[in-house]
Amino acid sequence: MPFNKLDESTAGKIRPRFNLQTPVKKEEVMDLIHSFGKGDDSIIVYKYSRFIRLSIPQKDRHTWSPVLNLSFDQEEDRTYIRGLIGPSETVWQSVMLFYIAFSLLGFFGSMFALVKVQTSGDYGYLTIIPVSFAILASIFLISQSGKVKAHTQMLHLLRYLRKSVDSIECVRVD
Repeated sequence: MPFNKLDESTAGKIRPRFNLQTPVKKEEVMDLIHSFGKGDDSIIVYKYSRFIRLSIPQKDRHTWSPVLNLSFDQEEDRTYIRGLIGPSETVWQSVMLFYIAFSLLGFFGSMFALVKVQTSGDYGYLTIIPVSFAILASIFLISQSGKVKAHTQMLHLLRYLRKSVDSIECVRVD
């Protein structure tokens, strides 16, 4: 089976990825995963032409709720399923925006502070450096707490996928 429920290594990764391989045709695998969710109200399944998106229902969703994106590629006699699990795109982009913005602010602020120290001996601007590090550390800690909060929902999405492909031959490849 492609997933090991005793493997907790996915808890430490940011947006874990995995690859599955099956001899079943792409359309059949997609239909199997999509139809498996018809009776389950704890998962929302969105089906597109080459993708399936699994998410948590709105009533159980919080800011850090994960989304499992599956892409399907047919190559000769095999179908490759590529999975990516992480927070919604809006949350992911917001965290990255804050990381980049405060990193740039800290970098250029520290350059400005060092120029002020060398030209006029004013050490007051050097507080920009620890403040930017503190902000970046707080963003990191907030994202880590969100990852811990979403861990059970992530396992739920992975269990759903595992159960839906249990009836076919499906192996994990990396």
